[in-house]
Amino acid sequence: MENVFVGALALVIVSTLVVMAIGAGISIYFQRKTVTADDWAMGSRKLPSYVIVFTQFATLVGGGVLVGHVSIGYNFGIAPLAYGVCGAAGCFIMAIIAKWLRENEFTTIPDILEKVYGKNNFLLFAGSIMAMVVPFGWIASQITSFGKLYASITGIDMNVIIVAVAIICVLFTIPSGFNAVAWSDFVFGVIMLGLCTVTAVLALNMGGGWSNIVAKLPDSSVVSFPSGLLAAGIPTTILWFVAATPGMMTNQMTFQRVCATDTVKNARRTLIIGGILIAAIEIWVVIIGNTCRALNPGMTGEDATGWFLTQIPVWAVAMFSGFIATTIITTTDSAIQSVSVNVTRDIYKRFINGDADDKKLLRVSRMSTIVVAILAVLMAITFPQVLNLIIASYAYSASGLLVPIYCGYIFRNKNILTPISGIVSMIGGVIGCAVAQFMNTSWPYAIYGIGVSFICLVITGLVTRKKN
Repeated sequence: MENVFVGALALVIVSTLVVMAIGAGISIYFQRKTVTADDWAMGSRKLPSYVIVFTQFATLVGGGVLVGHVSIGYNFGIAPLAYGVCGAAGCFIMAIIAKWLRENEFTTIPDILEKVYGKNNFLLFAGSIMAMVVPFGWIASQITSFGKLYASITGIDMNVIIVAVAIICVLFTIPSGFNAVAWSDFVFGVIMLGLCTVTAVLALNMGGGWSNIVAKLPDSSVVSFPSGLLAAGIPTTILWFVAATPGMMTNQMTFQRVCATDTVKNARRTLIIGGILIAAIEIWVVIIGNTCRALNPGMTGEDATGWFLTQIPVWAVAMFSGFIATTIITTTDSAIQSVSVNVTRDIYKRFINGDADDKKLLRVSRMSTIVVAILAVLMAITFPQVLNLIIASYAYSASGLLVPIYCGYIFRNKNILTPISGIVSMIGGVIGCAVAQFMNTSWPYAIYGIGVSFICLVITGLVTRKKN
């Protein structure tokens, strides 16, 4: 029995090392092509559409899908499909402004704010801080998820795994920045789709086919279409929409990928196809979650993925470990690179050294990558409940950025946008969100934050509007 465990562990390690070797090879290959700060930040905006589609998909499908979404499927049948639609909706709405984003060659969210409101240091500093909230939270949450899942597979201490995966992601990112992240995401994204297919087939075979799985469920109504889409309850589904849709629309990593496409035409196309893939991954979630519920209805939903790993063959566990590695690493390195770009462009170059050349900016980008990763590791180890904080970060990010960005786009030619209107809208949204959270409102508190942000933008804009 011990020999079997050792053999399985060896396969898991080999599978993971293969994935990491692929990422390292891509990073080293593109290092020689990374000679300017824009190369490191945006891949020189020459990436083909198929690369952008898969880097969107691989970045936005992280460790939360492996544990959190499967838990939703375990408890609520086909309800994860509704969550997937909410995430895809964010991509589809963003596609409306994709042409404008690409034409202006934005790099970070503060670039967008400066374009529509004008140059104001406080506005741009606040925007850069808010732009970093969600990606930084993703880094901490992803490496925590990786640590928990791999600890259950290998028996290695979770904190050791957290540190190891952070180092690996830094090594992937430092040499060539966005080029390494995007191209490795493309390769890993294709691998992820293949592994999803294999593990879904295994799950269906375990359960004796979908019809047999449905027959064994304690309550088959949760998989009835379309009523099962709301099996988690209307309030919870609304919460998903308020969290996932605006969260997708204000995620700087998504903006980066839109603006890195090789043509304006492809910018919109990549968002639409990427949104479809993000929604489609929930089919895998539904299969895994419901198979686990049918075969073992007595456990908690968050344990479903771990239990599934104990039921599949050793070779499949090795493949699944590769799936875990690709899923989490693609999200983590993307988030690290995104935050590093904020630190370099929006903090260092804008406020500290405006005359920095490409060589200096590249050095600062790589140094900030290390610092960001260290801070995320400390947060993940010190506060392992960080996953709960990420939910709130989505709400505050949407409350502070959704209206300034998208209403800024809508009103950009209406002569009512001023720096003060953008500042008040951003701060008002965050305060409105905080007050609603403190009052424990029945509706998701992000709704109140977004509403207050809109009111602040309109009123302040009318009062301070330009005199033509």
